[in-house]
Amino acid sequence: MKIRTKIQSYSSLFLSVMLILLSIIVLIAFLWISLERERDLLEDQASLIEENILTKDLISGDSDLMEPYIPDDGMVRIFDTDGRLVKSFTDEEDLKGLGVKSINEKGYEFAKADGEYVLTYRYPYPDEGKKLGKKLGMIEVTQPQDTLLDNLSTLALVLGGASLFVILLSILAGKWLANLILKPISVMSGTMKDIEKSGEFKRIPLSDQSKDELQVMGAAFNRMMERLERNYNQQQQFLSDASHELKTPITVIESYSSLLKRWGMKDQAIQEEAVEAIHHEAVRMKKLTEHLLQSASQTEPSEDVEGKIELISFCEGIAQTFRRTGNREITIESEFKEIYAMTISSKLEQVIVILLDNAMKYSESSIQIMIKRQDNEIAIGVKDHGGGISPEHLPHVFDRFYRVDSSRARKTGGNGLGLSIARTLVESFEGKLEIQSEVGEGTLVTLTLSHQILI
Repeated sequence: MKIRTKIQSYSSLFLSVMLILLSIIVLIAFLWISLERERDLLEDQASLIEENILTKDLISGDSDLMEPYIPDDGMVRIFDTDGRLVKSFTDEEDLKGLGVKSINEKGYEFAKADGEYVLTYRYPYPDEGKKLGKKLGMIEVTQPQDTLLDNLSTLALVLGGASLFVILLSILAGKWLANLILKPISVMSGTMKDIEKSGEFKRIPLSDQSKDELQVMGAAFNRMMERLERNYNQQQQFLSDASHELKTPITVIESYSSLLKRWGMKDQAIQEEAVEAIHHEAVRMKKLTEHLLQSASQTEPSEDVEGKIELISFCEGIAQTFRRTGNREITIESEFKEIYAMTISSKLEQVIVILLDNAMKYSESSIQIMIKRQDNEIAIGVKDHGGGISPEHLPHVFDRFYRVDSSRARKTGGNGLGLSIARTLVESFEGKLEIQSEVGEGTLVTLTLSHQILI
């Protein structure tokens, strides 16, 4: 069953049940109020008879005395102290057939006489006999209730007709309301189907006038599609760059392998050249593969635990490795000889390696590692003196697969993953990673640790 049908069916069913219950309550309330009013009228009539007519006159059955007290279309009957009917006063033949009951108590009775419903009230007389404990006679006043029942039937027809009209109106309103509510969902469903068929990233047209939940859902869907499209484009760009970079080393390795197969075993110079080229290209491929694997696994939970490390010597050890492999001057600058901190050493080392590797790629001169301490924070900055990054690129340098300059990235072996990996690692141990850069002046990447400092 469609949601539209469910909304219409359930709303109409709920409204129907509520209208039926309301109609029943109104009918019961009308009947109860009307009967109470009729009872009060009959009781007042019986009281007037008892107050204004003597007991002996009641028993004698004088019609002239009773005439003013007989209800319209009604009946008055007098019973003696033994419960026998003394006299009946009425012009209605249908009421004469009402059964005689020997009842000596005051009260009401709703009965049926010759197919007609009547309300009967019994009132004891004389009134002073109640106090003396004497046997009492009864004054019985009867009034037909056909008018009341006719009014009740008319009210039921009115309520039924009004309820039916409201239900039909609610069905139309429910259909309109369902279309209004489900229109954005239908548009979203259609957009999803179009995306599935065409493979394009489409958006849902939204109106700025509405601020309801469906508008919020549509806006969230559009933002999701924008993010998916951006990620897809970035990955396509990366795959294009990666295929270009992998094609070159594979071609070089294949060429030098063929050269070795033909001539390298006899010529020492060719052999050394081929081995060196194959080794160089293999290192490039390994580096690219490691970055891809690291990017794919960086969101997995880590079981690393924090440990106490001395940051000055820690950074010096990493810098020494880069000095040997990169033949570059790397200096450590700090006001302190030793700074101890609690952190995850493996992740911190990985971050510093990424920052130094980037500095080595995009600069030719010396590199500084600056370690500062302030209050309960430690800042580790890696500064190079390369070409710098223009302001429009700075907000995106931590995005995955983002490359400031594709041509320069291919020359240096960059793949747009390093800083993204570094930021994820830093956030995993509750640190911060910030970047400052000026074109022609160089770049400073600062890692801030907020862990407790141990001196």
